Formats: sequence, structure tokens, C-alpha cells
Amino acid sequence: MSFTNLLTWSYWFTQPFTARGVAFTVLVVLFLFFVLLGLSAKIGRAYKSEKWLNEILRRIGNFGLTMGVLGLIWFFFRQERVTFLSWRFWLLFWIIGVIFWGYKIIWYAIVRVPKIKTESQNRVAQGKYLP
Repeated sequence: MSFTNLLTWSYWFTQPFTARGVAFTVLVVLFLFFVLLGLSAKIGRAYKSEKWLNEILRRIGNFGLTMGVLGLIWFFFRQERVTFLSWRFWLLFWIIGVIFWGYKIIWYAIVRVPKIKTESQNRVAQGKYLP
């Protein structure tokens, strides 16, 4: 594959061939990984008691299930050679969605969770002095 193909309209808006061999395996494993990530986060959420950790696991679960199922649906359309729904630009939108949603989850875990922890500690400290 030549990277100059990525810069042409015809690459993104034409009917791709069905995936075979390594491409088939990589795409199926990738999309199933996202589904399993989402399911494991949803199951793991039942065993955690901290609110902030439950929220992170909820976000990861929603992310994994949504992106995994959308990827599998796109892959099905590609294998069935459905005209508009199997074009490559849908995969580009999927990748942009994964990057954006993953960024939002990481931002929440790194920036927002420490603030939530300090707010709850301050609330407990103030609660000692309130009747």
C-alpha cells in the first residue's frame, strides 16, 4: 500500500474489497478487543465501591462496547460489500471517535479525579465541625 493513496478521494469513497487473511484477523481481533474491554469494565464496576473508580469504569465500559459494536457493524457491512456503509471514511470516523473518547476518559482520570478526591476530603474535614 502506498501512503499517497491516503490523499486521494477515490481511496476513501470507493468500495473496498472484502478483508481476507491477516487484515480479516486484525480487524476482528481489534473490534472484539474493544467489546471485551467494555464488558470487563462493566463487570468490574460491580466489584468496586469508590464512586470515582465506578465512574471511570462506566466510561470505559461505554467506550469499549460502543466502539466495538460499531466496528463490528462496519466490518459486517464491508464484508457484505454494502455500497455506502462499507466505505473507508467510516473507519476514519471510527478512529477519530476512539481517539477523542479515549482522550476524554484519560482527561477525567488524570485531571478530574484528583479534584474530586480533594473535594471529598475537604467535605469530610468540614463535616467534623458542623453539628
